[in-house]
Amino acid sequence: LVSPISRASARQRAGRAGRTRPGKCFRLYTEKSFHEDLQETTYPEILRSKMSNVVLTLKKLGIDDLVHFDFMDPPAPETLMRALELLNYLGALDDEGEMTELGYQMSE
Repeated sequence: LVSPISRASARQRAGRAGRTRPGKCFRLYTEKSFHEDLQETTYPEILRSKMSNVVLTLKKLGIDDLVHFDFMDPPAPETLMRALELLNYLGALDDEGEMTELGYQMSE
């Protein structure tokens, strides 16, 4: 799977080339693409990934108010709702949002 990186990540990776011994950095995109197509920074991981594992872990820890949980980079409430719906569909959460026996097994 190939996906674009941010300009900040590209600069960081180029800085690693030759750090411990002589090296070069080869970029497989044009300078124009670097400036016009790549985002300046990468979105935080929590905003790019599925939240079902995070929700299951927080539920296991007894944290039920996920919307007001103090995330460093809070996901959109819709993302949390989709994760809750998926976990309910899979049987990990009951209709009240409580963990089921299967949910505890899935969280191990």
